[in-house]
Amino acid sequence: MNIELNSSTVTLSPASVIAVQDAAGSRVLCRSGILWVTQEGELRDSIVRAGEVLTLRKPGRTVIGALEAASLTLMRPETGNVNQLRNQIRARRAETDAVACD
Repeated sequence: MNIELNSSTVTLSPASVIAVQDAAGSRVLCRSGILWVTQEGELRDSIVRAGEVLTLRKPGRTVIGALEAASLTLMRPETGNVNQLRNQIRARRAETDAVACD
C-alpha cells in the first residue's frame, strides 16, 4: 500500500495494524476511533483518540493498530523539524561510532 502523506486517509478495522519505517517527525492524526501506536526504541506506547495528533519521535519501525474501527492520516513533518531531526539522528550515529581512547 502506498500512502500519500497529508492526503491519504487510512481506515483500519478493529485489531488491524499498519507499519511505517523511519517516520520520525511525521504526525499521526486520528480522524475516528482509537489508535495504539508503538514506536521502536520508545519505552511507552501511545493511545491516540479521534481528533488527537501524535508526533512520531523515533526513527525505526512504528506500528499503528486500531483498538476499534479507526481512520487516520499520516502527515509529513513540519519543515523546521526535518532538519532538526536529521541533525539529532546524525549526532546519535556519531556518538555510537565514536571510539573511546585512553
